[in-house]
Amino acid sequence: MRKCFKCNININTNVEECPLCQSPLKGKEKTDDVFPVIMSNYNNHTLLYKLLLLISVTGILTCIFINYSISKHLTWSYFVIAAIGCFWATLLTAIQRRNYFLKLLFTELNVILIASILWDFITGWHNWSITFVLPLVCISYIVSIFILRLFIRRLLKDYIIYSYINCLIGMIPLYFVLTNKVSITWPSIACVVLCGFLMITLMIFNKKQVTSELERRFHF
Repeated sequence: MRKCFKCNININTNVEECPLCQSPLKGKEKTDDVFPVIMSNYNNHTLLYKLLLLISVTGILTCIFINYSISKHLTWSYFVIAAIGCFWATLLTAIQRRNYFLKLLFTELNVILIASILWDFITGWHNWSITFVLPLVCISYIVSIFILRLFIRRLLKDYIIYSYINCLIGMIPLYFVLTNKVSITWPSIACVVLCGFLMITLMIFNKKQVTSELERRFHF
């Protein structure tokens, strides 16, 4: 049995430092470690990451070479680079937030929206980002987290707050419809109706949770 004299506790495991204060433990006897050994899969995926990186760099260089060889200046290769950049941004975001399903989906939602709007703007602004991507992505997010909520009971609190925030984003297409910014209105109308219905439902059945979560996260 090892002991931390600073915390005045006995440590029945094979460690050198106190898990509470990280002070060196005293005592000569060491017992078997009571904590399970968790094997990391990081090394198993390292080769995959390197292969993806190699493929990405090779693809970029190949597209630049072909583009420059044909037209003597770079045109469409910029879009290939942007697409590969979006892929890596999405992949890295997913890896960092892999333990938080709803936060991961919400982050992916924002990445997709920002990337699509920037892409639409760079290519001459044809309105496809606000006509189709914005409303359909919001609808997809609502459906996705609803399915997760059915199978993972512990996500109730996060489900409520992320659903509500997504509904606020999903009401933005209403502005584009009212100001005639979009010619095809059915995706925006479907998104606004669904988000409006969900917001009302949350406020009726989960008003206390919605209010407390908004106050806790945004401090108002």
